[in-house]
Amino acid sequence: GKEVRARAIPTVLERHSAVQEVLFDVKEAEVLVQEKASCKLLCRCPYPSISCVGRCTDSSCLFAFCVAASPENPDGSTFDCLVFASSSEQECEEIVRSIGTGM
Repeated sequence: GKEVRARAIPTVLERHSAVQEVLFDVKEAEVLVQEKASCKLLCRCPYPSISCVGRCTDSSCLFAFCVAASPENPDGSTFDCLVFASSSEQECEEIVRSIGTGM
């Protein structure tokens, strides 16, 4: 839920993982994330596997969603938190709203 996401975002950001520029595509039934330079598919997240989505309270351009890491086993699922930065606050709001509507 949103409580987990709120704690997960700072944890993900503290890891200082390599930042990647991505293409973020909110489709009718799923979210696709592709590497911008090569268009390589990085992740495909069907809406039923997304547990929550929202913006970061500390930054108006950061958003995240939590996705089931093992959707085939719903009783023992663990979740990954995927964190993204958009180019503007308005774009961030649109993405979060679109994902929220699709869920």
